[in-house]
Amino acid sequence: MSLLNEETPNITLTFSLPPDFIAPLDGDSETIIDIQVANANQPIKVKNWRYPSITDGQFSFSFAHHYLDISVKYRINIQMFHNQQPLLLEQDYFVIVNHAPYHQTLHLSPIGYLYVEAQEPKAVAAEQAVTVSLHETGNPEVELVRVTHDEQTATSFYLKYDPDDVVPGKRYALSGIENRYHQRISVSPGPIELLPAPQPASSRLLLTFNQWLDTPLRLFTDTIGKIR
Repeated sequence: MSLLNEETPNITLTFSLPPDFIAPLDGDSETIIDIQVANANQPIKVKNWRYPSITDGQFSFSFAHHYLDISVKYRINIQMFHNQQPLLLEQDYFVIVNHAPYHQTLHLSPIGYLYVEAQEPKAVAAEQAVTVSLHETGNPEVELVRVTHDEQTATSFYLKYDPDDVVPGKRYALSGIENRYHQRISVSPGPIELLPAPQPASSRLLLTFNQWLDTPLRLFTDTIGKIR
C-alpha cells in the first residue's frame, strides 16, 4: 500500500508496525503525518497530510526533496487516531538526506509496544546477551518489563508492556546491560510517555475544531481503499 502525494516522490518512508498490531475497523479514524526541516534556525514546515483512515502492517509515504547539494535533516511526526484517541506513542523521527531519491524504514510504536534499539548490529554470543529494562525515569527499581536477548544478534526489537501498569502522563526510560561483563550499553529511545495523560473534554473539543479549520485537501490513490 502507498500513500503518495501529487509531487515527484523523491523521498520514500516506509512506516512499519508490530506484526501483531491490528488496526480497529470501526469508529472514526485518522492518520496525520507532519514533516519539517529540522536543521534550519527555525523549523521549516514541509507539509501536513491527513487521511481519514488507519492501517496496520507496513505502508509507504513519499514527498518531494527540494534541496540540492546539502544535507537536510527532516523531523517526521506521525499519529493515528481512533475515535479521537491516539494509537501511537508521541515520538519524533529524524531522517537525514544527503541525496535523493532516498528510502528509509521507520518503526512505529503503538501504545503497548516500544521499538527499542540496543546496539550496533553484530554477532552476540549467548553468554554475552543483553538485558533491557523499561522502568520509571530516575527510578530503575520500579520496572514495567525486563527482557534478555540471547539470539545471534541483539539489535532492535519491539518491547511489549501492559498499558494498565503505566501511569498516564508519566515518563519512563530504558536501560541496558551486557550480561557477560555487566557493562552498560546505550539504548534508545530516551525517556518517553508510554500512555498520554487524559485530555479534558474542552481541550479535545478545541483540538477537533482546530483540526477542522486546518484540514487540507485529502489525497487518495488507487490503493487507498486498502486502508482501514
